[in-house]
Amino acid sequence: MARPANRRGPRGPLVLAAAAVSTAVVAHGPVAAASVRVVAAGRQAPVLAFADGFVRGRTEGERIASFRRLRAIGVRVIRLDFRWSSLERIGRPLHRYVWAAQDREVSAIRAAGLRVLAILDYGNPNYSHAGWQAYVHGQKPTGPFGVGDPQYYPPDDPRSFARFASDVARRYRRDVIGWEIWNEENEGWRFWEPKENPVAYGRLLCAAHRALVKVDAGVPVAFGGLFFPGFFSTGATKFLGQVLARGGPAVRHCFDAVAYHPYPYPFTSPEAIVHGRGSVIGAADQLRAMLHRYGLGQVPLWDTEVGWPTNFRGNGVTERRQARYAARLELLSWVHTVPLLTWYTWGDESDPGGLNQEAHFGFFRTDGTPKPAYRALVVLQRELGGPGWRFVADRSRALGLPSGHRGVGEGFALQFAGPRGRWVLVLSYANERPPASSNPLGPVEPGTPPRTVHVRVRLAGPGTIVEMLGPRHSVSAGTLRVAIGQDPIYVVGRVDY
Repeated sequence: MARPANRRGPRGPLVLAAAAVSTAVVAHGPVAAASVRVVAAGRQAPVLAFADGFVRGRTEGERIASFRRLRAIGVRVIRLDFRWSSLERIGRPLHRYVWAAQDREVSAIRAAGLRVLAILDYGNPNYSHAGWQAYVHGQKPTGPFGVGDPQYYPPDDPRSFARFASDVARRYRRDVIGWEIWNEENEGWRFWEPKENPVAYGRLLCAAHRALVKVDAGVPVAFGGLFFPGFFSTGATKFLGQVLARGGPAVRHCFDAVAYHPYPYPFTSPEAIVHGRGSVIGAADQLRAMLHRYGLGQVPLWDTEVGWPTNFRGNGVTERRQARYAARLELLSWVHTVPLLTWYTWGDESDPGGLNQEAHFGFFRTDGTPKPAYRALVVLQRELGGPGWRFVADRSRALGLPSGHRGVGEGFALQFAGPRGRWVLVLSYANERPPASSNPLGPVEPGTPPRTVHVRVRLAGPGTIVEMLGPRHSVSAGTLRVAIGQDPIYVVGRVDY
């Protein structure tokens, strides 16, 4: 995807066991930063992250306050670019780093009690013949994806990128919980022109991995975030397979997790299956199948970018739809054992015409007020946040909810258990139909009209019904007839089946 121009560019071992956010803390400034481990399978909640895009605030204090708004909803990680051409000056002598701006951002993240998922990206004209020629001739990037930007040309020798990775790791390793190598490398027409190059990327990945484990052993190195739909290039699953097939057995030891970006082009629900793409939540199953083929079935999958834009023109969704999709995807990521979920982005950027979708993925509006999606995550965190919660089972069939077809007309009843004998059943009904055309940039709104189905839930004792955006209703023991729709609702209490 195109990225916020002020912070980001285009879209980044251990095979570990059960997702966890430790309650141990390390003193790093005014707020203790949680010790975070992002690991694989299990029934614990995914570690929540946000991309560092359009974060509100010009001063460090303002940015700390913005990051703390995320920490309040259970976010523990900020995904942050470490851009080679921004950190190392272009020109001679080599290896002249400018750390000040990056230091300030990492400091603000740390002061808010958060950790960093670092993306090591992209090229630097100092180390690419094609990139240097583009730079000295003043070549300007074209289009929304910045094609032709001198910084996007990969290095001629992967060892120079590995040197950069080592230098970054030495400076920031105390704040970093994982390293992503490049970003959306399967959109290769932006980097390895004119087409993505799985062999070249595999060499870059392995060189960086070798360098990082020498400096920061024990911190996972991730296969760079794959743009899942692949409608302009090789899709994520196919590209992963190409790297594994053409890189030989050695490349299988060069990453500890696979990062991916299951953007739902066109912007449909997390469950709906679109021809040629599958579903947002099903992307994990496709990638796992490819990893299993190469004996890597235990490698964790990290969702390091996903979201729905709310631009009122073009192909975005309404704010309410963004909220319900965010809540549902977070719950489904938990069920599908995706241990890291990263929302794109913090906030919106001014876009009076409403046509630049990149400006509308945020959970906060341009004036800093929260969208309903933020409120939906506040409620989810309040009902299911904190240590000790685990997914128990999908009770949808036991309650007679419809199974639907291709992710449409499907009812969900997801049961979770928490500490001190607490129980929550989350109900939702995914009936949003994708558009007849699978055009990735086609309009989706106003979408499928809301519809409800009814389910009978038998409570063993008094309970509470909590709506997606927070209203609460006390209920007595006995059988309830509950109407469920596209907004998830929480039944707090012990349910008998």
